[in-house]
Amino acid sequence: MKIKVLSNWMTAWLPEHVAWQGAEFTRDPACRDYDWLLVYDEMPTGSPRELLACPAEHTILVTQEPPTIKIFPPAYTRQFNYVLTTHTPHELPHPHHRNGAGCFTWMNGRHPEHYLTAPEPEKTECISAICTRKLMKNTEHYKRFMLFTHLQEHLPEFVWRGQGINPLKYKYQAMDSFKYHVVVENYIHPHHWSEKLADAFLSNCLPFYAGDPALEEILPPESFIRIPLQDPAQALSIIRGAIAAGEYEKRLPAIREARRLILHKYNLWSQVLETIAGHERNPLAAPDPGRDCILGRRIVRRNPLNWPGILWNRVRLGLSGH
Repeated sequence: MKIKVLSNWMTAWLPEHVAWQGAEFTRDPACRDYDWLLVYDEMPTGSPRELLACPAEHTILVTQEPPTIKIFPPAYTRQFNYVLTTHTPHELPHPHHRNGAGCFTWMNGRHPEHYLTAPEPEKTECISAICTRKLMKNTEHYKRFMLFTHLQEHLPEFVWRGQGINPLKYKYQAMDSFKYHVVVENYIHPHHWSEKLADAFLSNCLPFYAGDPALEEILPPESFIRIPLQDPAQALSIIRGAIAAGEYEKRLPAIREARRLILHKYNLWSQVLETIAGHERNPLAAPDPGRDCILGRRIVRRNPLNWPGILWNRVRLGLSGH
């Protein structure tokens, strides 16, 4: 089975080809022999139209940004038969809405297939974090920055890397050799967790975590340690106590189990294949089974009243050469 992947979101983090659980994911824009179409967040800016080479019911949208950063209009999302998202059904209504636990692409800097056979990295350093200087207050960026500033001032072993702070080329360089890693989500809501957490587990780190309040439902509770984002002093106390008590060594079996779940269940490729397997067991028709084209979000957003009427016909005729 071949799945074509289209995206405009940080395409450097989406590999050209991934072989996963017997399926092939390709980002080749010229591919026309695919079985399913996957759009990751946005259509490519330079090519915001895709004339479908698969049935309309074989289309999936995966959203990347939380609702505090990006809203996906129904005119865009209803082009797809399935939506994998951390938005709630109220925030992103869709007849085939799926909770996309772990559906974000990893951003650690290595090809995903590397981790299927990679040995555990040697741990020679203590604690790290990755964070930019973003200070937005409509998200958790500002609180995260203030927390990391406090840790840097009071925890000598704390290593803070990130754009505008202490740049690095690949994220794994700030995680592989560290036992602990501080992970703060930019949006805190049940069932929303990002690649920040997944990347830490892939490097066998024990995360100090501020994020998804329901995370214990899907990952071992012992595989991470919660810290209060709103109270840097208390967070520092928890971190110091855990390091002094050797919690990394004590919790290593749980960390390994969380890593196994990230590798085999809670990732972009497995989540997409699980959706496809569900469709094969119980095929669900697309909202518009006659659709033969997917348009970019910006195109649809500029013409919400005309979609899918006159605009649809114009685009379809243009693509078919009439």
